[in-house]
Amino acid sequence: MNSIYNYNLEELSTILTERGIKPFVSNQIFGWLYNKIEPDINNWSNISNTNKEIIDSLFDLNLDKVEKVEKDSSGTKKFLIRLQDDLLIESVLIKESDHYTFCISSQVGCALQCAFCATGKMGFFRDLTSGEILSQIILLKKELGDYKRKLNLVFMGMGEPLLNYDNLKKALSIIIADTGINIGQRNITISTSGFLGKIKQLEEDFPKIKISFSLNSSNQENREKLMPISKKEPVKPILNYFKTKKRQFRVTFEYVMIKGVNDSLEDALKLNKLLSGISCKINIIPYNENKSISFKSPEKKKVEKFSDSLFKKGYTVMVRWSKGKEINSACGQLSADNRQV
Repeated sequence: MNSIYNYNLEELSTILTERGIKPFVSNQIFGWLYNKIEPDINNWSNISNTNKEIIDSLFDLNLDKVEKVEKDSSGTKKFLIRLQDDLLIESVLIKESDHYTFCISSQVGCALQCAFCATGKMGFFRDLTSGEILSQIILLKKELGDYKRKLNLVFMGMGEPLLNYDNLKKALSIIIADTGINIGQRNITISTSGFLGKIKQLEEDFPKIKISFSLNSSNQENREKLMPISKKEPVKPILNYFKTKKRQFRVTFEYVMIKGVNDSLEDALKLNKLLSGISCKINIIPYNENKSISFKSPEKKKVEKFSDSLFKKGYTVMVRWSKGKEINSACGQLSADNRQV
């Protein structure tokens, strides 16, 4: 039986109308699923018992199972989530000063094998369905109870979002809809390693959603070593597109800084030249160490000199000392163990 979370409003209405259920009932169901965050059909007070029986016979209404929650001293929580086929993913709830950020996965594992990323070491198992993407958000929202203020979503968890574009697109359409989860596009960021065709498609479909591009090197050769996908998707055409395309929000470039690999002032000067003419922000992420990977974090002074040199060139620069390192939930550390599944 297919999860009810895999259907958008139009699809759900079509299926239920064929069973004699009026279209407005689908809106009511969406209200229970996404506004009230109530998956228990027995609590759907405005749905008749007859309709409940039909709905229950057609769909699986269960959310995916939270297997484990770890919390660090900053309030960051990492959720280990078991899917219906027993595969595992991780999602992260980050407590900010005045809001929360959800870090959401799009795939089980990742096929890109970036040299610095623990998720890449897992290998790739499969894409997440749109319902499995939505289930993460609902589970994290349930954790916050009656919280009604600002939420940010970042698709920076396990996997490459743009390689699962169809399911991502369907999930996003429900996330931003008034009848769905109702999170504004400007509060959503998609992080990508770089697929030009899909980046263009994302900006056409969701022009207000923000893009965060994992750059991580100031030259093509070194980027290929860190991110093998660069051999198939070279960085220059992507940067040229960012330079010429007008958009509402600046592109964010993510730069994972690794000791002795890409942390020199010379790298900073090359990065300045590479990004010249692009309206952007730069997020410098000091490498979060992993036991299975030999890379090391750079010294704090080196990070400061690197960021200062870019700031002096006129860039908006943020150094992201990642939250969640205590529980291995920081950038590049997500890695659910699916080897025994």
